[in-house]
Amino acid sequence: MKKLSLVIFYLLFYHLTAVSQSCLPQGITFTTQTEIDNFQANYPNCTQIEGNVFIGGGSNNITNLNGLSVLTSFGGDLHISSMSLTSLTGLNAVSFIGGKLMINDSPLTDLTGLNALTTIGGDFQIIYMNGLISLAGLEALTTVGGALSIAAYSLSSLSGLSSLTSIGGVLELGPNYAMTSFSGLEALTSVGGRILIQANHTLTSLSGLDNIESSSIDTLSITYNSDLTICAIQSICDYLANPGGIIEINNNAAGCNSQAEVDSACALLFVENYNYDDGWLIYPNPTSDKLTIEIPEITVKRQMTIMNLHSQELINRPMTGRKTEIDISALPKGAYFIRLTSERTLEVKKIIKQ
Repeated sequence: MKKLSLVIFYLLFYHLTAVSQSCLPQGITFTTQTEIDNFQANYPNCTQIEGNVFIGGGSNNITNLNGLSVLTSFGGDLHISSMSLTSLTGLNAVSFIGGKLMINDSPLTDLTGLNALTTIGGDFQIIYMNGLISLAGLEALTTVGGALSIAAYSLSSLSGLSSLTSIGGVLELGPNYAMTSFSGLEALTSVGGRILIQANHTLTSLSGLDNIESSSIDTLSITYNSDLTICAIQSICDYLANPGGIIEINNNAAGCNSQAEVDSACALLFVENYNYDDGWLIYPNPTSDKLTIEIPEITVKRQMTIMNLHSQELINRPMTGRKTEIDISALPKGAYFIRLTSERTLEVKKIIKQ
């Protein structure tokens, strides 16, 4: 009985090690569908490729990855670049990539097939993907050890990254020509220094990046986003208030076309989020034509500015007495902000033009 138990133990041990083992420390390149289909026959029991893997090139006839369905991890880089590949099904068991993951020049419309992937040790790059419209398939991904770079011209949403919490390198978004916001990245709390947002021509808001810890940012570059008006989100405002490095904000739409505009919008964001009584009055509010600003006393010179929600200055004049009447009848209906500034203070309140 004891000898039989030992036999069973060794058979079980052999089975476990035989069906799950690493291989190919030198890596491998797949250039044909036949090489994909014959993988399990050519490398029996191989479930973990140690080296770098390249899929693509050659005859460009790789249409599916089903022959790789036994793989659970890649120790090195995984580079996918096949003009005939329409699905990543076949990588469904892969949970870990130790190096970088690069996907480019493929007619993929989503990333279904990477559903088990939780960790990428290096960079994650999605570039030159004209047909990609969704990041579905990445819902399990929590960590990118290196940079995250996304430039996919038809991609309208980042919702597939809803579990991503940390990026160890640069966050680089753009050019993306169909994306209006970065909704889907709300779980992201940490980046590895630089945030680069460039040439996202339909982007209107940075919403989605709100929860990044500003202390993890050391460089902020927001440029050439022609429709971008809303940059005053919590993470950006916190960084601008206490920057750790370079700030570059230009060639965007009004409201986010300079650091000064975003600083002003951040001040307004503070007003909207925190109500306080600072002793000055505005009445009537709402109003259709004239309003009165009343301050407790004139001890220092104050400048009054009325701005729209994009931080554009519409009316600007000095406060010369305790009461100042302003005619806003020419302004379109909507919400505005009144800012009082002196050498020592900045005070902002919201008004409604009926």
